[in-house]
Amino acid sequence: MGKIDDTINSVVRQCSFDRFEELAHTARKDGELTANELDKYWMQAVEEYYGKAGEVFDDYDDIDHLWSYVPHFHHVPFYVYSYAFADIVVGSLYHSYLSNPDGFEDRLLTLLAAGGTLDFSTALQPFGLDPKSPSFWEDAIKAHLGGLMAEAEAVAADLGYVTTD
Repeated sequence: MGKIDDTINSVVRQCSFDRFEELAHTARKDGELTANELDKYWMQAVEEYYGKAGEVFDDYDDIDHLWSYVPHFHHVPFYVYSYAFADIVVGSLYHSYLSNPDGFEDRLLTLLAAGGTLDFSTALQPFGLDPKSPSFWEDAIKAHLGGLMAEAEAVAADLGYVTTD
């Protein structure tokens, strides 16, 4: 459950943070924003990523100002995206390893040795990964969470928290 929570926090939560920043910075082009306007963009991002109150979380009482506590928003705009991006790339590489383990270590060492000298798409080609493909992102999440979710659901069923029909 801890790894599931970590992945949700580093992917879904960080992407919702990035969405809030996109909304706020786009609106900021037209002038200064009030705290109430930022609250509105925060809640829009929350609902886009987690659904209306009751779908994932029981309620959203007293969360409209939470944007104000994230230091990255104030000091390093759009920094939070790097958390989600890095986690997805690691998941994609892990999926590549699971799908084609032969020679993976050599491919990975070559990737790491290249540092920042290759563009993203070129760097991932030896792994058979195409970041322009939706399956790149989907496979990363499945590699990270697929087995863990199945295990968590089985444990929850064994403990009687959910029923399997």
